[in-house]
Amino acid sequence: MTQMTQAMGHLDAEKLSAFIDGELPASESQAIQEHLADCHPCALRVLSATRLKAVTARAAQRFAVPPEALARLTAQIRPQEPKRAARIYSIRSVAWAALAASLLLAASLFVWRQAHQANALSAELLDQHLATLSSGASPEVISTDRHTVKPWFEGKLPFSFNLPDPLPTDTTLKGGNLAFLDGQPAALLLFTIHKHEVSVFLTQRSAGPIATVLPRIRSGFTIRSATTQDLHIFAVSDVNPADLDLLVSDLKDAQSPR
Repeated sequence: MTQMTQAMGHLDAEKLSAFIDGELPASESQAIQEHLADCHPCALRVLSATRLKAVTARAAQRFAVPPEALARLTAQIRPQEPKRAARIYSIRSVAWAALAASLLLAASLFVWRQAHQANALSAELLDQHLATLSSGASPEVISTDRHTVKPWFEGKLPFSFNLPDPLPTDTTLKGGNLAFLDGQPAALLLFTIHKHEVSVFLTQRSAGPIATVLPRIRSGFTIRSATTQDLHIFAVSDVNPADLDLLVSDLKDAQSPR
């Protein structure tokens, strides 16, 4: 007896009937034929059912069922139809529930991953900002002139950027450094707003996915972000959030000068 035959066991009545009526897919019908070759009881059942079907068909050609008998038979069959419909509905309900559960799980994992990436990026932004404040080292390029700071980055980064002119009120450019953010090369621009230190990071948008919806406050520091056609902009400071928003907005607008 083949392994498929052992796994299948004896045919049930529904499977037997479907096989005789030719309603099964070719692969399943082939498997049943292999089973019948090794299972004598099932082969006899198929032979008996086939003969009965043939006899019934011939009798039907000679004998017309009385209308009252047909009505009684129909009345006996119909009450079973809702049960079958209920079973089908139940199976479909379970299938839809399983699909909904899998979609919910996928959505939950996506949201968790996005939140994890956002928290990790905001922590990295704050760490670099604090490191810049505490190091005491001067920026690699020191200038309040955008025409000096911007050209310094040329050839050092795989992207370019513009600086707004003029800057918002009481905002001063101090200089800049080369940096890495989330593993990507970044321009670190240093500003002061009302004597508060501000770190602004610019990264290339096409370099790969990066979280852009970040916590707006972390450890008392404000974090803001914006996206242009080519760049991601991130800013960190303990300055008034409205003043930081204004600088980020001007930086974003400067990337598409009118």
